[in-house]
Amino acid sequence: MMPMLVNAGSRRGPNRPPLPESARAAAQAALAGETPLRDQLIEYLHRLQDAHGALFADHVAALAEAMKLARAEVYEVATFYHHFDVVAAGDSAPAGLTVRVCDSLTCAMHGGEELAGALEGRVGAGVRIQRVPCVGRCDCAPVAVVGQNPVHQASADKVMAVAEADDRVEPAPDIINFDAYRAAGGYHLYETVRSGEHDVEEILGVLDTAILRGLGGAGFPAARKWRTVMAQPAPRNMA
Repeated sequence: MMPMLVNAGSRRGPNRPPLPESARAAAQAALAGETPLRDQLIEYLHRLQDAHGALFADHVAALAEAMKLARAEVYEVATFYHHFDVVAAGDSAPAGLTVRVCDSLTCAMHGGEELAGALEGRVGAGVRIQRVPCVGRCDCAPVAVVGQNPVHQASADKVMAVAEADDRVEPAPDIINFDAYRAAGGYHLYETVRSGEHDVEEILGVLDTAILRGLGGAGFPAARKWRTVMAQPAPRNMA
């Protein structure tokens, strides 16, 4: 007997209780009137967590419904990143402030475990200490992240000071904008090449002399690669 084929669009999932309208409203607020886009899923999850302090199961399900995705697809993204707190149905939200202590190799070698233990003995009920994998700041080990504010070369005293001040967001770095960069001489050499003050082959000769090479692939000299591209008929597209 031939197996019965079922159209994928007609499949019905397991019987689930209907989603509360409050969950659908939370999902719509996270979408902010935008047309749902799959590549914006992480942004929508951030909005949900920022608004409600965690990702509650009903909210995740409602977001999946609004985006026409399987719940499992949204859940697997939400649980992959340790900055998201996924709360099962019936459970309470986590403490108001989470301090994430890196316990990966570099931080562990610089006292990360001792730091986590010291913090667990000092924080109050409104703060959660969470051991997490690498936070990408191995040159500053050990690292703790208070909310979203990383503390470098962290000690218990430094972390507690940031937590008690409620500094949850990393301060913006001191940067220059594009106009200031241009005013300080940025792109000057490029402009001289465009104006004809320097010949293209002259620039390539400097690169040859410098033995500048790419860091990936076969490590060909940069000047050779540029000449190869220049020898191709237009239009030339580079990524």
